[in-house]
Amino acid sequence: MRILAGKYKNRALVTPPGVVTRPMLTRIRKSLFDILQPYLDRARVLDLFSGTGAEALEAFSRGASFAISVDSDAVALQTAKDNHQKICPQETYRILRGNVITLLPQIAVQNPPFDVISVTPPYGHGLADATLEIIDNNPRLLHEETVIYAQRGFTEEMKLEWTILEHLRTKKYGKTVMEFFMPKETINLTAMKEDR
Repeated sequence: MRILAGKYKNRALVTPPGVVTRPMLTRIRKSLFDILQPYLDRARVLDLFSGTGAEALEAFSRGASFAISVDSDAVALQTAKDNHQKICPQETYRILRGNVITLLPQIAVQNPPFDVISVTPPYGHGLADATLEIIDNNPRLLHEETVIYAQRGFTEEMKLEWTILEHLRTKKYGKTVMEFFMPKETINLTAMKEDR
């Protein structure tokens, strides 16, 4: 697996053995990041259920300036650290081990808003909906042009109607489906942040 485009293009990514992590297929990652490209210049990226950090490192290659990766698997996160040191040690990259559902409200309080938020959990556990619900209830994570993408299996249902988040599009890649969201234009995020 390699970085697909940008300043670190073709740099090889280390992947751990076994099936604990499920790296995004190369063709999906390429299509996804081609869609995200306009939002990545100096972007702040939050990579949830990050695995080996391939998405965060791809974002750095395409112009992102800061990323946080969160996952519960120690081996995957060590691989993310190794990839960071190998490919782009000068980039500002925080790697957090823990439960995304538990850590996400803390991240919302402790950080400025993010430009891109990745939600790519294991399939079949309802984690995408649970994560989107936390994002929808924590406007501090967002600004008016934040892009959120959430991955699901093609047989898995995902809630698309939220209070703050507006569903923009569905992109299908065989058995993988990507749902894209942004804050609704009618929502005053600044006022909501002050209220909370």
